[in-house]
Amino acid sequence: MSLILVQIILFGDFINGIAPLMSSASAQEKEQSSISLNDPLFDIRVEGNESIPALAILQKTKVQRGRPASRDQVLEDVRLLFATRWFSSVQPVYRKTDQGLVLIFKVKERPIVEKVEFRGNSKIKTKRLAATTGLKVGSPFDVSANLESVHRLKQLYVERGYRFAEITLSKGGDANDREVIFEIKEGPKVVVSGVKFHGNKFVSSGVLKTKLLTKKAPLGLSVLGGKFDPATVEDDLNALKQYYNGLGFFDVKIDEKVGYNKDRSRVQIEYTVNEGKRYKIRDILIEGNRIFSEDEIRDDIKLASGEFFNSRLLSTDVEKLTTKYGELGHLFAKVNPVPRFLEAPGEVDLVYQINEDKPYRIRKITPHISGDNPRTKSSVLTNPLLVAPGDLADQRLIAKSKRRIEGGQVFDRGQNGPRINVTKVDPQRELAAMHKDDVVRGQNHEQHQPFERSSQEGGIYDDGILNDQQPERQIFRGQNYDNGIPEPLNPLFGNSPLGDPMGTEFPQQQPGWVDLDVYATESRTGRLMFGVGVNSDAGVVGSIVLQEENFDILRPPRSFEDILDGTAWRGGGQRFRAEAVPGDQVSRYLVNWTDPYFLDTNFSLGVSGFYFTRFYTDWDEERVGTRLTLGRQLTQEWSVNGQFRLENVDLRNPRTPTPPIVQQSVGNNLLNTFRLSATHDTRDA
Repeated sequence: MSLILVQIILFGDFINGIAPLMSSASAQEKEQSSISLNDPLFDIRVEGNESIPALAILQKTKVQRGRPASRDQVLEDVRLLFATRWFSSVQPVYRKTDQGLVLIFKVKERPIVEKVEFRGNSKIKTKRLAATTGLKVGSPFDVSANLESVHRLKQLYVERGYRFAEITLSKGGDANDREVIFEIKEGPKVVVSGVKFHGNKFVSSGVLKTKLLTKKAPLGLSVLGGKFDPATVEDDLNALKQYYNGLGFFDVKIDEKVGYNKDRSRVQIEYTVNEGKRYKIRDILIEGNRIFSEDEIRDDIKLASGEFFNSRLLSTDVEKLTTKYGELGHLFAKVNPVPRFLEAPGEVDLVYQINEDKPYRIRKITPHISGDNPRTKSSVLTNPLLVAPGDLADQRLIAKSKRRIEGGQVFDRGQNGPRINVTKVDPQRELAAMHKDDVVRGQNHEQHQPFERSSQEGGIYDDGILNDQQPERQIFRGQNYDNGIPEPLNPLFGNSPLGDPMGTEFPQQQPGWVDLDVYATESRTGRLMFGVGVNSDAGVVGSIVLQEENFDILRPPRSFEDILDGTAWRGGGQRFRAEAVPGDQVSRYLVNWTDPYFLDTNFSLGVSGFYFTRFYTDWDEERVGTRLTLGRQLTQEWSVNGQFRLENVDLRNPRTPTPPIVQQSVGNNLLNTFRLSATHDTRDA
């Protein structure tokens, strides 16, 4: 009998299995010289197995009788056998017989779990406990896995509210065991029987309880909630202090006390509050502002001197100021309100520390559309944007663009809804963007363009396409941050960081550049609806509606597979609706197609056709017609819309006696109408 020397790989149990093979390798090399790995295998066998059938073991291997087995193939089979966790050692052995070459897997079985038992549990079912441990009869016996199961069971009981549960191993903690038996003392389920506050005067106990994560068990019944968790008590304590601080009680002190009843099934939590003095704002100071005057900033601050400190109003003021800067492209401006405590008790100065940073323009916008099998064109994601490459990075418009994408019904909302990530461009690329017009003779200017355009015309507030060579400069409140001319050297003072004392008050800031990455997940946009109803006026009617919110009239099916996987007629962001409402007295058929961004512009185009019949008491009526709608978004808030309608009305089968007005209208009547409307929409989306 001879062994093949196999390469050792970094696989823990495999190293142990190969170790004996190495010690005897030198003595077997001579025997092995007569064995050729190119010979086909006459047989594949297993030796050393006691409880696991050889057939079950060989089903895990890939080598086959009648074919040669390379060293890599044998190593792969050894790895597969170790992966079963049935064996502590696997040795591949070749044996040369008169019939041919035989491959033998010598195995040493791990101990097998013969029994798993849970004793003492009544609150949690045995099936749930077994699923938590993962142990079952026939699985490998492992002391460390059994001890880990004790920890898992303890965690399970704690999560269910049994904080004093005790789990021990009566069997399974020794390597010679083959049974795993858990002894469980569940103990009581601990619930909160009450929460009390003492010493609070300004804030009622009812309001304070709303700030707590810990809740009292309704009616004292544990099945209705009120589970006690000591970790949440510390969180509740911090939440109470933060709430008081937000109201100006900066010196508040709160102590908690947790008390159990005799059997430790109920817990009472008491908070003792020393509110202290409520602080008033003595003065409001503003630091770091240069773009806006102090008066302009104070106009947006609702907190005033002499009022009590209030974090809710403060947060609103900070948000207003941040938005104010964001509208000028200062995306990364920081407004940090810092309370400055004074010697006089109960008084505080509020200092708004402002870091204006610099304005930013948008260098490029990159759409990212995900989903099971996304088919949507990137322009569908970029068309609703109110900003375009070259524009100032207006924080308000970026946020509004996100809401417009959400309202399009093409992409998911909520947690998986659209998001827009803003990333600064590194300074070297900023420098290239600022000096984009400095073209050396012989250079290709287009290769150095810092901007990237979408297919959209531009922002809907612009009259035309943005100039690729030089974006339009915008002046805000009389401030010209870029006059287009480099500041000349001052021979007396030099160009100090504070600016020329004889010239401008502040140094000119060149705008930075940011990239926008727009992420969205394709939603389910198709609907097929059926219905039937009975109406005393219209009789019996049925309804079949086919609607697609992400239609593409320019994507017909190129193969039958396009129809099966939903690629055909989808992905363009257009809206299509086909409706059939047949009935015994009233019937209506409608087909409508609308493109809200026709040819990726700010124009909208809609076409529809309809057919309508109704059997009235005195006559029958049939209508066939079409509508053509053309719209244009002028600004963010204003749009115009024109609609032309062409319709033929056929009145027939008048009943006698026929009223004169009906008699005059019998036959075909051609109607055409035109309507022009303007819309002013100030909604956020």
